[in-house]
Amino acid sequence: MSHMSTPSADQAYPPEYFAAQIRKSDGKIAWQYGRIFALAGVHDVRGLRVVDIGCGAGPGLRYLAARGAIVVGLDHSRYALETALQLSPASSVVLNDSALGLPCQDGSADLLLLSELVEHISGVGPLLGECFRILRPGGRIIVTTPNLWDIRRALAPVTGRVWSGDTDPTHVNLYTPTRLAADLRQAGFSDISWRTGVKPAYWLSSRRLRLRLPLPYPPLVGNGLLATGMRSTS
Repeated sequence: MSHMSTPSADQAYPPEYFAAQIRKSDGKIAWQYGRIFALAGVHDVRGLRVVDIGCGAGPGLRYLAARGAIVVGLDHSRYALETALQLSPASSVVLNDSALGLPCQDGSADLLLLSELVEHISGVGPLLGECFRILRPGGRIIVTTPNLWDIRRALAPVTGRVWSGDTDPTHVNLYTPTRLAADLRQAGFSDISWRTGVKPAYWLSSRRLRLRLPLPYPPLVGNGLLATGMRSTS
């Protein structure tokens, strides 16, 4: 099944919403998504059937298709999908509102990517249930989202900066690590793991020396949350 985007969705996500995704260089995409998949324990996507749910303008599609994955991108923005195809012509895309269901057959995917999507959906349970349905036994789901326990959120009143998770008015469902793990478990996934600090902190930097040193966040309070789970073979 395929669901057309609605006028309200188009208003919430106008073309300029995707500008940063479109501008990303191949090098930046390789670093960003390479880190995501490495942290999730996925080191080779060649030949895998991957569904990028909420793919936007396709930075994930660009990464995956260039590395030999058989990739399909789903999004409810027609503009984003048209742009994604221009940037990644080897990919396939489907216009779809993931909150209403996924246009995929049972057990048809080896790997699912939900990158910066779940924070936009107020009730994620049905979507995660759909993800479980379309994933083959032994397949894996990867979810990235802002971390509600991000230390920068607690420091925002002191620093005078708005926490990045609060800058997007379409963010309606911000997760803690434990709640995201619980929702994945409730949907049927096993072998669940998570980590924070997906986006490194540059605690030490010097413009004059052109030096930026990424250092680890303390546990639990890092910038960016990544969780992964598997559909059991049993």
